[in-house]
Order: sequence, then structure tokens, then C-alpha cells
Amino acid sequence: MTQPPAPGPGRRRRPDESMTLLIEVMERPLDPGYAEAAERRRSAAASGRPATRRPATRVALVVLAVVLGLATAAAARQLRAPQPSVSEARAVLEQQITERNDEVADLSERSDRLSAEISDLQRSALASRSPQILDSIRLDETVNGTAPVEGPGLVVSLTDGGGGLAGDSESDARVRDTDLQAVVNALWAAGAEAVSVDDQRLTMTSAVRNAGDAVLVDLVPLTGPTYVVRAVGDTDAMQTAWARSEVPTYLQVLGSQYGISSSVVAQSRLELPGAGPQTLRYAQPVGSEAGSETP
Repeated sequence: MTQPPAPGPGRRRRPDESMTLLIEVMERPLDPGYAEAAERRRSAAASGRPATRRPATRVALVVLAVVLGLATAAAARQLRAPQPSVSEARAVLEQQITERNDEVADLSERSDRLSAEISDLQRSALASRSPQILDSIRLDETVNGTAPVEGPGLVVSLTDGGGGLAGDSESDARVRDTDLQAVVNALWAAGAEAVSVDDQRLTMTSAVRNAGDAVLVDLVPLTGPTYVVRAVGDTDAMQTAWARSEVPTYLQVLGSQYGISSSVVAQSRLELPGAGPQTLRYAQPVGSEAGSETP
């Protein structure tokens, strides 16, 4: 922008001469280049020929588009390509998980074997010396779920809505821990002597919980989509008490609203596994009173 000429001896200074910049912005807000481009478009429209870009401009735009496309494709390919460090770390984790699972399986098998050996030695030692204590131990093992049991009973099955098809993302159509808890509590109330969920024996300290979409029984995940609850006891009495409870209506609601199917079948013979040895939380010498000190 040119500076206004200095006032001569015979020239009067404009009052707003010091505000030339503001006046220029107000009177000519656009850059002169925009005005020239608009004038070219008007001239082209008046002459009837389309306003075209210069060849150099078109070439530059094409080159820029190609460069941007190649850069985007290269970045996407690099992001999708597996990183060697990530693949190596994942392989190490998978190997460690496999090894730990094998160790847990071996230790569990050894624990079961040692528990069975201890039970055999205990029975052989008490059979001749204290048969009453042996009978009491057997009864306790049956009640607390340590020993396996067999007998007649009921089998209640619950299946996820849609038959548990792969890819079914509707969480409301899946069997939840509260559904299994309602069934288990109804069977206990109906007179069941022993209950298991998918071969996981329930004890007085067992818990049926949800972890995300998985159902856990004593921290053991159940596979699904069908969950089988088995209860050993008087079949006729349990069927009568089951029919009088609110659980059949509850299961009908699950089936009508969420598509969760269920069935109740009486069996003449069921085999329920034992829960294994339980953690000893309290002990007292035989014949002593609670709170008394033993010499």
C-alpha cells in the first residue's frame, strides 16, 4: 500500500488521512486477486466460453491428488501390517497361557488324586475304630458337596435366545446369573439334596455370578449356550414344589420376551460330581465346648 504524499505548502491535510488503512479495508475488503478472478469469470460468461483453469493448475491438482492418495494408502497399509514386536509379544503370552493351563490341570489332577488317597486312608482307619465318626463324615461330605452323589432327580435346561447362534450380539437374549440363581434356589426349596450347574457341584459357599457375558460358578466360566442344572432328590416331591413356585412363570416370561428356551425333565438316575475338599475355616476338638480352652 502506497503512503499518502506529504502535504505541501499549499495543500491542506485531510482530517481522516491518518485512518487510510481502515478506510482501505472498509472500501476494498477483498484482495485484488479475488476481484480479478471474478472479472475473468464474468468475461468468460459474457463471451460464451467456459472458465477453465490453466493447464499448469490442472496438472498441479492432479499431482497433488496422486501424492495424497499414495500417502494415505501407504499409511493404511503400514497400520494394518502386523508389527513384529506385537506379534512376538502375543506369541509369548499365548505360550505362557498354554503352559500355565497345563500346570493348573496337572496340579488339579494331583490334588484330586491325593484327596482320594487321604479319603481312603481315613475310611480304612476309622472303619474299625470309630464307625460312628466315619458315618458322620460321609453324611457331612454328602451335605457339603464334597463327595459325589447319585440318585433320581430333575434336570432343568436353559438355552440362550436364538439357540445361542454365533454372532448373536443381543445380550438380553442370553442366560444370566440371576436366571440360574432363581432355578437353583427353587430346586433347593423344592427339597433337592444336591445340585450342580454344568457339572459344577454347588456347596454352601458357592456363588453364581456374571463376568461380562460369561456365567461363572465358583469362578469357573460356563461355556453355554445351554446351561444344565441337575438336582438329586425325591422326584415327585420336587416336581410338585417346582410347579407351585414362581419360577415356571418366570421362565415363561424369559421365553416370550427374550427367546430363552427352558425345559424340566425328571430322571430316574443322575450322577453329580463332588466339589472336592473344602477350605477348613473353623475346627474344634471332638467333645470340647465352643470357646473353652483345651489343656
